[in-house]
Formats: sequence, structure tokens, C-alpha cells
Amino acid sequence: MADVTVRQVHGQEMLRAMYAMHAYAFGSSPPLRDRAEREESLLRRQGATHMAVYEGDEPMACGASRPLIQQVRGALYPMAGLLDVTTHPAARRKGYARKLLLALLEAVREGGAACSGLYPFRESFYERLGYVTLPQTKRARLDPSALQPLLRRDWGGQVRMLPIEEGYDAYRAFLEGQRRRVHGMALFEPDDRFEARRNTQWLALASVGEQVEGVMLYDLRGEQIARYNLRASRFCYRSAVGRYLLLEWIARHIDQADRAEIMLPAYERPEGWLADLKLQIETAGHITPMVRVLDIERMAGMATGPGAVTVRLADPVCPWNEGAWRLATVDGRLEITRAQEAQGSLTIQGFTALAYGTHDPAEFGLRGWGALDEAAQETLRAMFPLRSPHLHEQF
Repeated sequence: MADVTVRQVHGQEMLRAMYAMHAYAFGSSPPLRDRAEREESLLRRQGATHMAVYEGDEPMACGASRPLIQQVRGALYPMAGLLDVTTHPAARRKGYARKLLLALLEAVREGGAACSGLYPFRESFYERLGYVTLPQTKRARLDPSALQPLLRRDWGGQVRMLPIEEGYDAYRAFLEGQRRRVHGMALFEPDDRFEARRNTQWLALASVGEQVEGVMLYDLRGEQIARYNLRASRFCYRSAVGRYLLLEWIARHIDQADRAEIMLPAYERPEGWLADLKLQIETAGHITPMVRVLDIERMAGMATGPGAVTVRLADPVCPWNEGAWRLATVDGRLEITRAQEAQGSLTIQGFTALAYGTHDPAEFGLRGWGALDEAAQETLRAMFPLRSPHLHEQF
């Protein structure tokens, strides 16, 4: 039997390892996706880490990570976005995906990442590796004619329509401002300008004076004139005026599109935007994102409530996190230091759920994420109140 090895791959070796398995796993076939197009996108990934598992000289599993910066409770952290994880059909059920991911997580942690995110093929597989599920993105469907009342108002601003490549700098600047406000929001660093150059979406910039108040990425698709579907893949705003300017822009397509769908963060409540919208609200259909803390010490600095707790952390996947830690809020920010004794225990899933605000500490014992008495639960509840994180990037 051939030796099994895992290594980071670059250049032509990376292209050979990453093309065929990815095209087979993530696209309709035959034929496989155009090789030149796929290789161009791979080579343009700045800062990416690519890993492969080999049986002898043959790549049998592969995966990658791209760098992002994520906001968690008001602090910014370097994040590793895992993607393209797949295994050749002949090598499945051999543990190669796990072997690959362990090596990839160690490599990105050594590169400085504090946390990691991904879109899983199976949530339970990644939960065993320390990941926690985030809230699902929403899709709001509506008839644009229901927005017609907005056309009778002067909203005190205007909307510019541009190809995304032309308006990308303004779009990116707006998203960076949003990241400072939206818990859990992550953006690729460096940015994803290459995808913008394909110009597959329109950009609507909603402004009041010189201030951009909202952005929307959208396209119009359909087979019959006047019966297109307006699909907004990004709908972000910093004020109510920005939101209504974008909705008014959708209303301006009443004679062009007979339906619209808007992708929204889980925390949005579109049913309250306007009377008689008759929305259909559903989960977006995208795979639900997951996150995990890679290095607990690097997660210091987030805004937390008053309190201090000492816990013993279990993380067999990332053993550098194991041991007793004191979590304490000092001047409104989280300090994380090594400790000798512990009041209770947490798995890395439990700590990740606290940081991102996805689960109440009372659930941890039921999920196998730790053992905490009621006093420790109450303190952690005050320090890490529940939040609704929104990852934003899809990869």
C-alpha cells in the first residue's frame, strides 16, 4: 500500500491537486468545469493556503484556506476561511478529510489566524472538529409592485446603478464600515476584486449627499421580458433611509421584474418594513456557516460584560488550547490568561459558542460542551450575552 502523506502544495502541484477533485465534487459533470477558468481563479487567491493528502504520488484529498478579518463582539481578528475540502471517491471513508483538516488548521494557526469559518458538507463532522453552527441566512421573496407606495415619497437621497467592477471601491469601503458594526461579519483580506471584474452583478449605491447609506448587489434573470426575477445577493444598509432607498430602487423595476428575492442576515425582520408586503420568508438555501476558535489567547480584546470565570478547556484537535484559563472582563474587554485551578470545564465548542453568542451556557451540559455550575453559568451569561452573528462572506 502506498504511503499516505499530507503537505502544503503550491504552483503547478497545487493546480493538479485542486482542479479535478474540486470540479468533480462541486459541479455537474461530465464534462468538468473549464480548466483554464478554474486555474486562473486558484492562482489569483492571494494569501491562500492549499493542502493535499497523497497516496504515493497521487493526490486523493485536498482543501484550502483563505484569509479574512472577522469582527467578534467589537474586536477584529484574523480568520481562516476553509473551502474546497473534498476527497477522491476512491479514497473516501479512510479519514483523509480529517487528516487534511488537522494539518490545515495547524498551518493557518501558525500563520496567525485566531478563528476559522466554513460552509460544511456535514455539520456533525465539523462539530466534532470544534465548529459551532451560526444562524441561517434568510431569503425574502416579494412582488415588487408591493413596494409601489415607496415611489410616492421623497427619501432625501438617491441611488446610483453601476457595474460592480466600476463601483467596487465604494462598495468595499461601505462593507468595511459595516464590519465595524455587525457582529460576526468577515471580509476577505486582501479583497475579492478578481470576482468583481467578471461584472456578473449590478451595484446599487444608496446615498444621502456624499454619504453612502446602503448597498445592494443584484441581477435580473428570466426568460420572458417584464417577468424577470430581481435577485439581491447583498442588501446592506447603515440607516433606515438607506434601506428604503434600496427598496425604492427595487420598486422602480415593477414593469421589468414580477418577482424579487433579497438575501438577508438572520437578525433582519423584513416583515415590518412596509404594510401589505406579503413576504415569503425562508432560509436561504445556502449551507449554514460554522465557526470555531483556533487560538483562545488570540481572542482576547472583545467587548464583554462584567465578571470572571476560570475554566478548564478541552480541545483535542488544537491541543495548544487545552488547560485552565481565566476569562475576565477588565475595562469592558476580555482578558484571557493561564490559570492553575478551574471552576468548571468547557470544550472548544462551548468557548466558541460563548464568543459568538450562539448558545446559552445552560445548554452546554446537554450538548457535551462542558460542565458548569449555576453560578458559573450566570457569570458567563452576563459576560457573553446572546448575539446573532452574520458571517457575510460565502466561500
